[in-house]
Amino acid sequence: MKVLLAQFIFESNTFNPVPVERELFAARGTWLTGEPAVREWCRAADSQLAGSLAELEGVGVATHPVFVAGCGTPAGRLSADCFRAIGDTLIRELRAAGPADAILLHLHGAACAAGEDDVEGALLERVRRELGFTGRLVVSLDLHANVTRRMLHLSDAITAYRTMPHIDFHETGVRAARLVLRPAGPTVRVMAKVAALIPPTDTHHASGRFAAILAEARRLEGRPGIFDVSVFPVQPWLDVAEMGTSVVITAARDAGAAALAEGLARRWYDQRTEWQTGLRSWEDILAKLERRADGGPWLLVDSADATTAGAAGTSAEAIQRLWSRRETLPGEVLLWVVDPAALPALRSGAGARVGVQQVPIAGELVFSGEGRYRARGQAYTGQEFSMGEAVVVAAGRLRIVVSAAGALCADPAFYEGVGLAPDRAWAVQVKSLMGWRAGYAAPAERGLVFDGPGCASLEFARLPFTGERRELFPVNPSPAQPLSLWQST
Repeated sequence: MKVLLAQFIFESNTFNPVPVERELFAARGTWLTGEPAVREWCRAADSQLAGSLAELEGVGVATHPVFVAGCGTPAGRLSADCFRAIGDTLIRELRAAGPADAILLHLHGAACAAGEDDVEGALLERVRRELGFTGRLVVSLDLHANVTRRMLHLSDAITAYRTMPHIDFHETGVRAARLVLRPAGPTVRVMAKVAALIPPTDTHHASGRFAAILAEARRLEGRPGIFDVSVFPVQPWLDVAEMGTSVVITAARDAGAAALAEGLARRWYDQRTEWQTGLRSWEDILAKLERRADGGPWLLVDSADATTAGAAGTSAEAIQRLWSRRETLPGEVLLWVVDPAALPALRSGAGARVGVQQVPIAGELVFSGEGRYRARGQAYTGQEFSMGEAVVVAAGRLRIVVSAAGALCADPAFYEGVGLAPDRAWAVQVKSLMGWRAGYAAPAERGLVFDGPGCASLEFARLPFTGERRELFPVNPSPAQPLSLWQST
């Protein structure tokens, strides 16, 4: 048996209007072609692809990993040129390594491009059409994927991460590989779509409401003929067709998957009045900051401007709130904002106005250079990222990072890459909704979640959804069609 493999991970926020170019991958993330380079990357970084290779090669399967593209951070839509480059590279590398018995693609599921709301579906279509591939096509997705009928129609099996924050990349790769190895036989893919948006801050995999849904999905997988049950609390900042939360089951034709998917989706929808954003007032946050957090720094969670949710990182909300307290804070507080225009003045030692709020800051320049780092926490371990050119300004107890670009910032290596010591800080700002719990190995109690400017607001009703997306709970508290069901032929 011969299997071709590739990985392309990118998440869009369609409320971010800035188009994404290839630089987000090639300069600030990962872009690798050719089997030797891809295998070397797999040895250094925790990934879905590495998990699949280990599982397949462990049973003697011939594997050919051909392409890896990973973003420096989620952002807006891919530009037409960037989308074309990704698709063309994928097809070229697969064609050069073929023919094959199976193709295994590790994708995200919430990527959008100029003129294309369903990037993953479009890539699967190209694999089937341009390569003429009729063999087994297995796909893994992020659990924040917006699963479409096109994705399900073109694939033979789909699986997803089972953790939030995402700490099961390797395990997901193993599970996807086992779907490749499953004995031949007809399958169906069933999707129950739920007309609801769930706050990502209320979807931890180990406890609470989402954990109960995951537990039920695992129980259903114990039934005869059920090969995979994946649940998708969709990335909510997408104004696209077929938008919604999903339950997806890959199963034998006679396993009754449709009824199981609908039942689990209904149970999930019934939770809707209990979902919580976790947002706090600044009065509460300032009171918390008066005492030391247990076990590590407080995490100032900038929800609406979370770069891990595709926001730009340009809000200086925390800087604005804490600037007047910079001399009296109990300990060192690390803050961050994206503002390339402010960098020249700050490098020269002069002050500057930063962020969309244009907050005036000044202080001692303690770092200037590229902010490049390799994640060391429980998620994205070993993967390398860059925030571009950056400076650090020290003012009282504040250490303010100003960078040229956004980045995945939920790991302590983000601050260590610019010479700071987050593990010893009193508080650390993260423009991430849940990833900090993996990066900092932190319990929920250390997270102080606040709202502000940004296109990743947890107040979904304030976002400019259009058309059918306005029928999603809680944008519409009573959707006309809460559940819909689809099954492959």
